[in-house]
Amino acid sequence: MQPPPRKVRVTQELKHVHTEQMSRLQLKHQSDCELLDDLRTFSQKRAAIERDYAQALNKLANQYLKREWSESVTQEPADHWNMFCVWRAYLEGTVQFTQSRMSLCDNYKVQVSDPAKSTRLHKEQQLRKVKSQHTARQQYIYKITDALQRQCV
Repeated sequence: MQPPPRKVRVTQELKHVHTEQMSRLQLKHQSDCELLDDLRTFSQKRAAIERDYAQALNKLANQYLKREWSESVTQEPADHWNMFCVWRAYLEGTVQFTQSRMSLCDNYKVQVSDPAKSTRLHKEQQLRKVKSQHTARQQYIYKITDALQRQCV
């Protein structure tokens, strides 16, 4: 014969279930916040790298734009097939590209980093609110189950 099943108090079982739920909720919240922090940190580091690259490229292009050329090269008729004109247009395009790239770095902060920070703060505030609501509901359920157990006994 098998031994009789153990009697587990319903309130103990409820406490166990509620503790599991709360720990899962906190674990999910923690992983979400870590992901948001990683996203924010990555975007900040990427923006810094992009800015450094753009500044270095801008400096290089400006050095070549300021270079002195012999008069024979610069005095040729200004047509689009002239090698000097092509080179100058390439360098000017590079300078424009680097300037747009630097403005893109500022957009990383506005479009990714700042919203990730505010989202994380909002999630933390929301977790505090949910925890208090969850605790209040747990207490209510404990009272009801305790009252039901007393009526059944």
